[in-house]
Amino acid sequence: MDDEPVIRWIDDRDLFLGNVLAADPTRHDRQFTFVVSLSSEAAPRTTHHRPLTDGRGNDWTAFGEAVDTARNCYRRDGATLIHCKAGISRSSTVIATTLAAEDGLPFRVALERVQDARPLAIPHPALHELAVVYLASTAGTERM
Repeated sequence: MDDEPVIRWIDDRDLFLGNVLAADPTRHDRQFTFVVSLSSEAAPRTTHHRPLTDGRGNDWTAFGEAVDTARNCYRRDGATLIHCKAGISRSSTVIATTLAAEDGLPFRVALERVQDARPLAIPHPALHELAVVYLASTAGTERM
């Protein structure tokens, strides 16, 4: 894990991917309106805590709630930070799923946009599978 905050601006939007240190305002000078924490413990300034594990064992409902929360924050006015412990798997998966759902993109294309900002971003296969299922379940439905 990085010893410094990781904060990556995603696709010229008010959306940021980060590690747990990105949620600590004493570690940098950025301001976020919403901080969605996907780690087991809520970080400083967390406005929405949706814990996920980096691997198997995530409840479908918990994953869906994390993405729904990210989508709702993304649509609101203000900078949104979505972070996990390292800013590699959970946060990248939730952000890519959010972009795919909001913009009608294939998950692969949305993930490429995330990886443009954070080349280390790579979803755990179990999270990738949940993202594909989430997107299939919302395909053709009215955007939330």
